[in-house]
Amino acid sequence: MTVYIEYAILDNLIINYLLIKTATRCALVKTNFLRLILASLLGTVIAVILPLFSLDNTFLLIIKITLAFLITLVGGKYISIKKYFFAVFLFTFFTFLCGGFIIALFNLAMIDYENYFISGYDSVVPIGVTALLVYLASKGVVLAVTKLLKERNLRPFLRTCAIIIDKKKFIVKGFIDSGNGLYDTKSGLPIIVCSNSLFEKLKGSNVKKSISKINFDTVSGTSQMELYVIDRLLIYNGIKVNIFNNVLIGVSPFGFNSNSYELLLHPSLV
Repeated sequence: MTVYIEYAILDNLIINYLLIKTATRCALVKTNFLRLILASLLGTVIAVILPLFSLDNTFLLIIKITLAFLITLVGGKYISIKKYFFAVFLFTFFTFLCGGFIIALFNLAMIDYENYFISGYDSVVPIGVTALLVYLASKGVVLAVTKLLKERNLRPFLRTCAIIIDKKKFIVKGFIDSGNGLYDTKSGLPIIVCSNSLFEKLKGSNVKKSISKINFDTVSGTSQMELYVIDRLLIYNGIKVNIFNNVLIGVSPFGFNSNSYELLLHPSLV
C-alpha cells in the first residue's frame, strides 16, 4: 500500500485539532480557530519529526507529555493556572481514550494496528479512518460531558417530591423553576406543572379536575392549560419537608427538555 506523506500529515493534523478542540470545549476554555490550528500544527510537526530519531521509551514519553502541555497552552486562552492544568489533563485523557477506542476497534476487526500506527500507515485501512473515528469519539465525549455539566447545574434546584392522591403516593423529581409565575386567578393559589408522562400515571388515581383553567403566553401565542387538584404535595429538602394540601397542578402542553424531573415547582412553595 502506497501512502503519501501529506495524507498522513493531514490525518494527524485533523486528529490533533479534534482532540484539543474537545479538551478546551469540555474545560470551558475560550479559544479560536487560529489557536486550534497552531496547536494542531505543533503536534503534527513533532509527530512527523520523532520517528526520525531512535529515542529511548522513557525519553519519548517525557517528550510526549511535554508536547501535551505545549499543545494545550497554544490551543486556549486561560484565565487561571487551574483551568490550564485541567485542560492539559483532559487533552491527555482524551488522547489515551481515543487511542484505546481505535485500537479496540482494530482488534475487533482483526486488523494489525501496529502497521497502521507504527509503520507509517502501512495497512489495508484507508487513510483518514482514524480521523473519522476520533471525530465520532470526540462527539460522544462532548455530548457526555455536556450532559454531566447540565445535570450538575440542575442539581441545586432539584427536589424529591411525593404526590398523594386517594392515599396513593407517587415519588417524583421536581425542579424549582424561577420562571414559573403561574397563579390561579380565582383562588390565587400557585400552580405547579407536570409532564404528560407523569399525568398519565396520576390519571389512574382519579385525580380531580379543577373548575379553573389558565391562559399562558407562548412563542406562538396564547395557550390554555387544564388544572387539576392533588390531595397533598410533599417537597423534601434534606431532612426537611414542606407539606401542601389541595395543590393545583397543570399539564404541560409541551415536552420537558430534561429527563431529570417531571414537575416544575412554583418558587413560592420552596
